[in-house]
Order: sequence, then structure tokens, then C-alpha cells
Amino acid sequence: MSVADFPRVMSNPLSLGPEDAGRRLTRAEYADADYAEPYQYERVRGRLVVMSPAGHEHRFVSRPFRRKLSAYWEEHLSLIEDVDVEGWVATSPDDDRLPDICIYLVGDDPQRRVPDRVPAMVFEFVSKKRSDQERDYIHKRDEYHAIGIKEYVIVDRFKRSALVLTWQPDGYAEHTLTEHDFYSTPLLPDLVIPLCEAFGHAG
Repeated sequence: MSVADFPRVMSNPLSLGPEDAGRRLTRAEYADADYAEPYQYERVRGRLVVMSPAGHEHRFVSRPFRRKLSAYWEEHLSLIEDVDVEGWVATSPDDDRLPDICIYLVGDDPQRRVPDRVPAMVFEFVSKKRSDQERDYIHKRDEYHAIGIKEYVIVDRFKRSALVLTWQPDGYAEHTLTEHDFYSTPLLPDLVIPLCEAFGHAG
């Protein structure tokens, strides 16, 4: 996890690993800590949450999105400022999330920096554990809406579908895409991602 955009205030950073799940941390401690690899770490309600590293199937499903979004970024530098893989988003003073992909558009709140800057779009790729699925479908959905993320895309290899959530004042509007559909969005004109490329060989 990169913490280059967060002030380093601790002289002796913590060394944290899976055994520290549930440990209470301030954001400064979370930002400055050294973490045991290959695990991933979020902070939820002020406590450390440890997640398994992304495996082969997770990476396979995300690959067409990573590839096409990066290529689109290269061709649309006036529209996209950054495509951040495993970014860092502070959804509240006590919550720090690491979305699989964050999209930052040019001109969207440029004076704020990560983790306080809100991405325009977030993509999450569902993992096998029930707790991971609840995190993506329920908890992150509420948090991402609360901070104003315009589009939240949940790609689910187990359902072989993608749930596209578009921000509305009273909650996200839902649109479900199947493995036979193409993902596109008004936020990124002319972007087309065939979902069959994500689900073709994924279990």
C-alpha cells in the first residue's frame, strides 16, 4: 500500500500482520505501518481488517478492466487523471478502503489528495468469502454512496455478472450486466469492455 500522499508522523512505525486483525488504529498509524505481505489491510470502524491476497481467478476477472481502462487513460489524458489499482479511499474518519480500481477524472476536486480525494468511479471484484461479498455489496456500497462516488461497479465472477451502481441522491440506481453484455459508461465515452473477456475462463 502506498502512503506517499499521507504525512508520516510516527518515528517508530508499527509492524502489522494477519495476527493484528481487529487492532484499533488511528489513520496516522494505519498510514505509517509496515505490513506483512502478501495480505491486504483496510481500516473499518477504527480497527484493522486483514484480507487475503488476490488470487489467480480474481486477477483474471479484473485483467480486461485493468488493460482497457489503462489504454483508455493513455488515449484520454484530458479526461482521466489517474487509474489507480488498489487505491486508497478514506470513506470516514474511521474507515480506510482499498478499492481494486479507482478512476480519478481531471478537474474533480483536484485540491484534495489521496486518501481524502474521492474517485469518480470504483471497481470491486468479488472474492469467495461471504464476509468479502458482504463488504462489497453492502458495506462499501453505503460508504461509497455517502462520499459521492458517481459510479460503483461490482464484478462478480460467481454470478458471472456485473452490478453497475449509479449515484442518485437517495441511493444508487442499479443496472445488472450479464456475461453476454458490454460494460460502458457515460463518464468514459466510447469505452467498451466485453464481460465475456472477464468471465470466459473464470470459475
